[in-house]
Amino acid sequence: MTKYRTYLLISTVLFILLQAAIMFGLIGKGYPEFTRSVAVTTSLWIVYTFIEVKYNAYMNHYVRAAAMTAITIDAFFGYYLAFYLTSFTFDKLLHAFGTYAFALFAYVLVVQLLKFPAGGLFKFILATSLGLSIGAFYEIIEFLMDTFSNPIIPSQVNLLDTDLDIVCDAIGAIIAGLHAARKTFINENF
Repeated sequence: MTKYRTYLLISTVLFILLQAAIMFGLIGKGYPEFTRSVAVTTSLWIVYTFIEVKYNAYMNHYVRAAAMTAITIDAFFGYYLAFYLTSFTFDKLLHAFGTYAFALFAYVLVVQLLKFPAGGLFKFILATSLGLSIGAFYEIIEFLMDTFSNPIIPSQVNLLDTDLDIVCDAIGAIIAGLHAARKTFINENF
């Protein structure tokens, strides 16, 4: 087994175990809605990992760790410790960090498809655009979930919350763009 595959396997197993522990804790606290949310994000990560292995894709270790950290912070601090209910700033900080992590994640996936070397400005624009798109998509998902599932605690309590989420998404996307423009994630061209 290659060093890359070993890291992939170990990090994924640890991530699944940690997420499972959080889900059992949420079940113990009587939060089935939060447990479902953590189960969905964990399942999506497992599906991505399966696709990565099946199609021999590549993900930078730092970016993988950042994405898994964002998901785990959401589950543990946001849901298990209920920071979504008790802290106004937690959601905003997680929007910025999550957008940063997933913008880099999408950037690494996309640049593997490019056939030409990219300059710093192109990398910045690509990563920032991906981050802004991810942030907007997430806001749409929050809106749809609030509209159709009538959650106990809505994701978007008012327009100010939505606007601040988008501002934090933009901050995370710009930081990801700056990072992508300065750092090599794939090879000397990307």
